[in-house]
Amino acid sequence: MNQPKLSVITTVYNGEEFLQETIEAVLQQSFTDFEWIVVNNGSTDSTMDILNAVEDPRLKVVQAPQHGTFGDGIRLAYQNAQGRYVAVQDADDVPLLDRLEKQVAVLDADLSLGIVSGGYEEVDIDGKHLRNMHPPATSQELIDVYQNTNPLAHSTYMYRRVASDQVQGYPVEYGYGPDFGLVVRMLKRGWNIKIVEDVLLKQRIHAGQASVVPKFNVMRSHDALFLFQEAVTLDSVTPAARRAGARNLVKCRLLYALALLSEGRVLDGVWEMLLGLLRNPLYGVAYLGYRFGRWIGLFRQVRPVSS
Repeated sequence: MNQPKLSVITTVYNGEEFLQETIEAVLQQSFTDFEWIVVNNGSTDSTMDILNAVEDPRLKVVQAPQHGTFGDGIRLAYQNAQGRYVAVQDADDVPLLDRLEKQVAVLDADLSLGIVSGGYEEVDIDGKHLRNMHPPATSQELIDVYQNTNPLAHSTYMYRRVASDQVQGYPVEYGYGPDFGLVVRMLKRGWNIKIVEDVLLKQRIHAGQASVVPKFNVMRSHDALFLFQEAVTLDSVTPAARRAGARNLVKCRLLYALALLSEGRVLDGVWEMLLGLLRNPLYGVAYLGYRFGRWIGLFRQVRPVSS
């Protein structure tokens, strides 16, 4: 088989609820010169049965040696990809049928582009519309926004393999947020990014996402802290965005401290909290007051009413 122009990469763990719809949408894409690398990341439900039922030769299933983090799964998929371009497809999201065609055309037209992303529609577990999301359109806006948040959905990424290889692909330091690190490092290497206005896919919002599952709190907060430390070193950040980024780093360190404390890692948590407070005492104290105020409010809401 000739080398495909595009590799679509996916990692899935216990994805039986939404996987079939994703499979149908990917295999019906208007652009057809692709392989689809799906890493089964230790699923214990019917995920493998669903994948085994697919007869399309473009689908290639890779078994993870054991259940790992999202980062472990996506790095394994990346390592098995052979295409000149790489597109990410989350197992619970649904690409519009011309998604791949549009993004390939953008990369073909501009060799300075390392990555192309775009808008997406958030939907609930039943596929009902919640809202449309459109990331910043210009590089300056994007760099500034990266000081506080990650505005791109990983499932909208398509990037040039030569560009991602220059930064060794997805950073191994991160179990939850390696996609953020990949883009920041590509930008630092001088690759341009293009945000298309079109909505490219439906991103499903549900309780099983790693972004909301409580057991990943420490991993999420750790990765956020160190990823934003990378983002603040981007060139050409405006002064206002740089100030906002400095405050965001304090917030991220305090959230990491609170996550550590919640898992009983008291010394580590206290140390991180002290580091955050020393960096900006006034903002740090104000933010902790806000967090504790929220907890007290929630406690009062759930406290049993005495008779």
